[in-house]
Amino acid sequence: MPKKIYTEAQLYDLLWNKAEEIERIPGARDLNSDPNLPNYQVFIDCFGEFRKSEKLKVLVMVFQELNRRNTCFCNDSCDCDPGECDKNVVDCKAKLDKIDVITYFGLFDTITF
Repeated sequence: MPKKIYTEAQLYDLLWNKAEEIERIPGARDLNSDPNLPNYQVFIDCFGEFRKSEKLKVLVMVFQELNRRNTCFCNDSCDCDPGECDKNVVDCKAKLDKIDVITYFGLFDTITF
């Protein structure tokens, strides 16, 4: 079976969608474990190192910031020991009322500097 050829735009969209799903910049494990995505090496061949890629500058900026916010959210809202917590922040958010999550992130910029 021949390998599927992806355009740069298709790879960008796939990477963005995966980042939205996991709320952070995907790594090799995230991409390689998803049967609906091409191998991590395909993305590297196209974009190079994600955090250094000019083509991924916006994606990296958006999802680094979201990851920072999520880390603060987890530290502030999670009821387990942060040093031992390996919970997915998406799961942590799902345990709270949606209004609490919206309120937290709505106030985030006013309570951080």
